[in-house]
Amino acid sequence: MSTLVYMKLLEQTPDKYDRWMRILTLGRIDHIKREIASVWVEPGHDVLEIGSGTGALAALMTGRGAHVVGIDVSETMLAAFHKNAPEAEFFHMTATEIERLGEGRFDRIIATLSFSELTYDELDFVLRAIPFLLKTGGKLVVSDEVPPAVWWKRLLASVIRRPLAALTFLLTRNTTNVLKGFEGRLEQAGLRTIYRKNFLLDTLALIVAEKQ
Repeated sequence: MSTLVYMKLLEQTPDKYDRWMRILTLGRIDHIKREIASVWVEPGHDVLEIGSGTGALAALMTGRGAHVVGIDVSETMLAAFHKNAPEAEFFHMTATEIERLGEGRFDRIIATLSFSELTYDELDFVLRAIPFLLKTGGKLVVSDEVPPAVWWKRLLASVIRRPLAALTFLLTRNTTNVLKGFEGRLEQAGLRTIYRKNFLLDTLALIVAEKQ
């Protein structure tokens, strides 16, 4: 959803982040996190969460019996992550450094509302690294902002998003990118989409991919 550009503001106040993201996504983000934890993560899985935020999803996954490694560039967010998901590991690092975590280490790599914070060059770099990190049969699970396929939904999303993006950039010098052509980018990185569900007038998607 176009209001997700507000994430850059909300990241500065982790105690309010989850509540406001719940409001901005009309509760869909909580539904998505529950689906990820209950459907796509199994007990005993080794999971990497890119952009782990406050640890809300990590807590659900460790509660299910998964071993979770979270990474984030925000030390403030990592402090909240450690508090909310004490059984998970965490590292202060960028998404473009994930190859350091080791070849064939993870059953699942999860990214919710974090890939849209990357430039397209960074996104392509990270996607190419993911098959290296996944075990055989491993999957990438992504939930993020996408452009709707229908023209009027795409126009509406753009009209709403542009002033919010401008405001967020003025206040934080950062913004987010809609994941244009994302499934094509997955294919170029050696990943095949096996599941997709859209939300919020098709501006938010849950996408699951596996190695080709």
